[in-house]
Amino acid sequence: MRRFNAKIAGCIWLLLALLALGSPVTAGVGTAPATVRAAKTVTLTGVIHSPSAIGKIEAVNRVRADVQAVSRGKAGPWVFPGSWDSATARFTIPNVPVGHHYDLIVWNKQARWEGVNMEYYRPFTPYGHWTAADRDWLDTFIEKVRRFTNYKRPLWVAADHRHATAVIMQLRTTHFYSSKGGELIFRVAVWYFQRFYGGWQKIDNMGIVITRWRGPGDQIPNPWQYLPAIGGIKISRDGHFKKIDATLPSKASVHRGLDGAIPTGH
Repeated sequence: MRRFNAKIAGCIWLLLALLALGSPVTAGVGTAPATVRAAKTVTLTGVIHSPSAIGKIEAVNRVRADVQAVSRGKAGPWVFPGSWDSATARFTIPNVPVGHHYDLIVWNKQARWEGVNMEYYRPFTPYGHWTAADRDWLDTFIEKVRRFTNYKRPLWVAADHRHATAVIMQLRTTHFYSSKGGELIFRVAVWYFQRFYGGWQKIDNMGIVITRWRGPGDQIPNPWQYLPAIGGIKISRDGHFKKIDATLPSKASVHRGLDGAIPTGH
């Protein structure tokens, strides 16, 4: 019995040694080693009509990509570069993982154009219509909210009488701690709101920052515009996505972001 126990102990020590050395261990004779499947990807395609040649296009997963790297136009994880054909206006972005949402970012002569996802953060049953009073509340809330920035305004709102998704642009153009001369901070975020019996409330901890840029004001990409038409692209787990056919505006507008100037108002 002791000799049998000694053999068992020896086998256990050998197994532990193999694990420590990183040797492959199988569950039994004829068992194949475990493998990790690569994520399924698709080629994202569609049409973007542009008043000038598109020099750069990419698809970005806002949840997983580094917001500061994306804001600087740098390559990185969850940023997928593509190409655009001026003859057909068709873009092609290969190797995009399925099962996620993406926004497109496009550069042309007129501006840098970023897609935004106006979908609410959770499923809901539509309720009534967005009213002028609802919009007044949102404008007042954004104006009075205590933030580091001195300029803020809503760019886009998708809402009914109980749920709202808003794209908020914010700027800090005045002096701030550790700032250097002429520096500013540019920030764009998606906020979510819900109207309860006591009135509208912002849903905390559910928003997402899609742009965060700090630097000299004369170096910021400007115009810098935001468009729902090229955002919120959902690729299902089986690789399907809705047809994309968008047209970029002929010029930038203050209602869509930075229009070439730096606002200094409220």
